[in-house]
Amino acid sequence: RLRQLEGFRRDFVANVSHELRTPVTSIKGFVETLLDGAARDPQAAENFLKIVARQVNRLEAIINDLLMLAGLEQQGRVGIEVAETSLREPLQAAADLLAHKAAGKKVEIRVECPPELTACVNAPLIEQAAANLLDNAVKFSEAGRTVRLTATREHDSVAISVRDEGTGIAPEHLPRVFERFYRVDKGRSRDMGGTGLGLAIVKHIALVHGGGVGVSSAPGQGSVFTLTLPLAGPR
Repeated sequence: RLRQLEGFRRDFVANVSHELRTPVTSIKGFVETLLDGAARDPQAAENFLKIVARQVNRLEAIINDLLMLAGLEQQGRVGIEVAETSLREPLQAAADLLAHKAAGKKVEIRVECPPELTACVNAPLIEQAAANLLDNAVKFSEAGRTVRLTATREHDSVAISVRDEGTGIAPEHLPRVFERFYRVDKGRSRDMGGTGLGLAIVKHIALVHGGGVGVSSAPGQGSVFTLTLPLAGPR
């Protein structure tokens, strides 16, 4: 068990180093180019500074996601604040957050959740999990497609699902999609602005609620990501 944990630690450090090195190298290169004289060309300077700004935003996103993961791991040990909540509110808030991005891709987001469906949850964390799943679904959907965010009661639990009509995921990737920094298509994911931590955050949000998360998918048939949470909250 200790050797396995040490392996996880080494892999995590290596992945963090790799993810941070790319934007840092880009920023360093463009700053050096500006200092070498490119700053005297207004058009070139503006273009380079825009690239630097994008890379800084990427660094910030990675750091924020790492801090969120660390916070979730800490909360998992000490507990999170929960309250009886109408699930439609945080789910609709997540959809509203992604509305502009979805409209830009001509993708429709539909929220299907009975207003009377409640659960004992931390609403901001549920909104974050739903937003992360919606962001991925919109990202990998083509124009004219629909993304559905649904919540249903199942005995003593609630299932929150995001279903897309996107590219789908090959079977060999499914067991690893919730790992930190794991990417099905590394180049494409980075080009689309992902940090590689979104699904890991979703998994930890489910865990701190005493629940779990799963995925079903096939290439060309879209994907369904589902959080299963106990109605009574974490114990």
